[in-house]
Amino acid sequence: MMLRTLKKKERDEILGFLEERFGFKRGVFAGFEFLANPKGRVFIVGKGIPELAAGEKVACMSMPFVRLGKAVKPTSVMIQTFGKHAKRNVIELDRDEAKEFMEGSDLSVRDASCSEGYVILRYRDYPLGCGLLKDGKIKNMLPKAKRMPVELL
Repeated sequence: MMLRTLKKKERDEILGFLEERFGFKRGVFAGFEFLANPKGRVFIVGKGIPELAAGEKVACMSMPFVRLGKAVKPTSVMIQTFGKHAKRNVIELDRDEAKEFMEGSDLSVRDASCSEGYVILRYRDYPLGCGLLKDGKIKNMLPKAKRMPVELL
């Protein structure tokens, strides 16, 4: 898979979205570079890593960050890694809601402070993943491979 380094304008657009939608400070991502593939997937990697890996057989050097399409969609891995820094459009789930979310269920909204669009779902300040808030419902955006039955929480 061929990856290219994002141009400053592209990076600024993504970081601008994350800042506006979730209240992320841009400094959180200062030590990273962004790489994109032709399918609109953007990956994050520590600065200098692409140069270190050049010419080496590297299985993985980056983390999925966002997907570009009609809108910027943060990945679950990004939310789980950086979601603690979000200040807006975050919904704190109770135990039962967190369990339902991790098992793959959609949820009803009880937090009116979020605007429609992507929201970060957290349980006890731990970011679980992303949901899509629309018409009072949160569509579960957790990939099927990451959904699991939860016994203890």
